[in-house]
Amino acid sequence: MASPSPQAGVNVTIDVPGLDEVRERFKQLPNRLAAKHMAAGLRRAAEQGGTLQALRTNTPRGPTGNLRRAIAVKSKTYTRGERGGVGIAIIGYRAGRRMNEPFDDKKLGYHQGLLEFGTKERFRKTANGLRVSTGKMPTGGSYNRPPIRTAWEQTRGRVEALMVREMSDAVEAAGRELAGQVRASQRAG
Repeated sequence: MASPSPQAGVNVTIDVPGLDEVRERFKQLPNRLAAKHMAAGLRRAAEQGGTLQALRTNTPRGPTGNLRRAIAVKSKTYTRGERGGVGIAIIGYRAGRRMNEPFDDKKLGYHQGLLEFGTKERFRKTANGLRVSTGKMPTGGSYNRPPIRTAWEQTRGRVEALMVREMSDAVEAAGRELAGQVRASQRAG
């Protein structure tokens, strides 16, 4: 049996007091509405919690500046399937583009994994057949400080507190939107 492939990011699972009640309130809403407002609340908490600024501070400035320029927040909604009605927010680096997409200098964070996780020692063979080490990249690069993990550790307390508040506000906003939709359908019907 093949072993599972490693993930390409820093996976953070948190247990925030008060978030379970908010999650249960989201489950009572229609999937599309819950996902939309959950993603918006998480994005606001991520942006206002200071993690984005901490990531900008902790990302080293390389010779091109591509990695620092690639920092972004992304939110995504999942409305179908077993876990429908879920929204997520991700802070990290943009990388990659589609084949026919125009060049964007903000999507050049390809080397984010090298900096965050480092590499193993690599070797090459010389012309006369000797094996020579080309070195390894330490975790966190030359600063020995992985930027994403460091930024999260610096801002975790603020983000957790903001998350409960923003998610509660998002549930209330979703409830108001649902009530407006119900009123509109009653007037039309």
